[in-house]
Amino acid sequence: MREVVLDGLNMHTKPEMHDELIEKFQLPYYYGRSLDSLWNILSKEDDPIHVVVQNPDNIAIGYGEVLLELFADLKKSNKNFIVDICK
Repeated sequence: MREVVLDGLNMHTKPEMHDELIEKFQLPYYYGRSLDSLWNILSKEDDPIHVVVQNPDNIAIGYGEVLLELFADLKKSNKNFIVDICK
């Protein structure tokens, strides 16, 4: 199982958030730097992924909540996607 640790302290702005997602998930070159694009890529993932989100309250205002909702929806739709939020 692959573990991806995201730290909200590295994601204060929308560009920083996408940079962190690209690096930590090793997203492909065609990643569109949007949450829709992230969904499209991660929802097709067959290999188990354990995502740990640290300091979620520091993620870019307006995007942190949406990113966490996306992860919750992925968890519901893909049994191989596990997410833990560490406050």
